[in-house]
Amino acid sequence: MCLSNVYREQDHTLLMDNTSRIDVDGDRIHLRDLFGDVREVRGTIVSADLEQNEVVIRCEEA
Repeated sequence: MCLSNVYREQDHTLLMDNTSRIDVDGDRIHLRDLFGDVREVRGTIVSADLEQNEVVIRCEEA
């Protein structure tokens, strides 16, 4: 099983660890972790380094 940590690009803040699923719907990104917890952020995926298990998202400021 391959799990990733998801970080905010602006300050490299951890948004979710052990992320097992990422769904994109327009500017909304739905993150689901190993335990089924879900978080939604608005933004775009900047990079996904599957070797380092790291995803970076550029979040829209509210």
